[in-house]
Amino acid sequence: MEASRLMIMSARQPRNLVLLIMLMQIMFGLLQAVEEWQAVSEEEKLGMERQLKIINKSPVKSFKTDYGDIFDCIDIYKQHAFDHPLLKDHKVQMRPKHIPESMVRGKSPRFLPKHIKCPPGSVLIKRTTQEDLIMDKKIKALGLINYPTSSHFNTTGVGPIDLTIGNAYAAAHYEKHNFGAKTIMNVWSPTTLSDQASFAYLWIANGPADALNVVQAGWGVQPQLFSSNYTRLLTYWTVDGYRKTGCTNYLCPGFVQVHRQISLGMVLNQISIYNGTQSDIEIAILRDGEWWLKLFNQFIGYWPQKLFYYMYGGANVAVWGGMAASPTNELSPPMGSGHFPKDGHQNKSAYFKQTRIWDNVNFVDPEADKLVLSATRPDCYGSETAPDDAAPNAIDFFYGGPGQCNL
Repeated sequence: MEASRLMIMSARQPRNLVLLIMLMQIMFGLLQAVEEWQAVSEEEKLGMERQLKIINKSPVKSFKTDYGDIFDCIDIYKQHAFDHPLLKDHKVQMRPKHIPESMVRGKSPRFLPKHIKCPPGSVLIKRTTQEDLIMDKKIKALGLINYPTSSHFNTTGVGPIDLTIGNAYAAAHYEKHNFGAKTIMNVWSPTTLSDQASFAYLWIANGPADALNVVQAGWGVQPQLFSSNYTRLLTYWTVDGYRKTGCTNYLCPGFVQVHRQISLGMVLNQISIYNGTQSDIEIAILRDGEWWLKLFNQFIGYWPQKLFYYMYGGANVAVWGGMAASPTNELSPPMGSGHFPKDGHQNKSAYFKQTRIWDNVNFVDPEADKLVLSATRPDCYGSETAPDDAAPNAIDFFYGGPGQCNL
């Protein structure tokens, strides 16, 4: 009897430990948010309260997750996207018009909570909090969101941009006209301090430096914004090189949500294990009238074409890779798996596999001579390519590293 009791206790301990860690992360994030909140003036607090009333529409149904997030089911025509002055009379597109039916076949996302699904006519949107607005303001002030550039961008019409101090990246740049791209990226949970961030993104961009148009999607660990160290599904867009326009996910009007079960900002709870099982997601950004975001075989939503000045006729650059951000007085966080690609690819390195370019009709393999690799801090983060065993013409990209340097 005593032995059985000990076995039951032993089995429960790992689960209890995971729950304890989750609670500690949430509490740490909340304490930090309280400190930030106390530093905000009364006038700013009132402004944020007004902003939240605009962003968070009245839900028809709500869900709370084990990670402390609240997701609302919002009438599809009343979502925050349509507060944008350019989208006042926008007609919602439920799916791309010209994308072949074969693109919605295949694997569905594995991480979706089974109990979360909105009624027809509504869409799932993560609720924005006061803490989200405080952190977002700080992130922009610190320049923790940016775009990876290469010295070759002048030949594509995209001007060079000086990276904000505190950013480093390891990326592959495809410098040819395109209408988007898709890629398979493994998901990691790099350890970051509360004022750091580590991302993996697919970027599509066009335009001059001071008016760079960008849409990007991938995953990231960003405690500043989400008050936790969970890996989440993230997007960003801008039409002026990250100066004033655009935002992460739903924090400003722009991205039109059409999915009832997948929301931007969701926790990706299936994480790759170093030298073990790899968990990956397939992300695609492609133009079909609008700029659509696709996760596995599901179209989540889109950035309306009318938001952009320089992406009506497609884009001139596609980039995939990792980015780390940190205050200059702290050692930088890991990127990807936290290991250099040179230490080994299989089950060890962060990757983008079977990346293909959308030519407005089909997905095609990128031309090798149009691909430029870059790493701003090769002593901290690396980048390499290798042939793909499963797709002979594909070029796989491996990136990442331990960080631990001053950016």
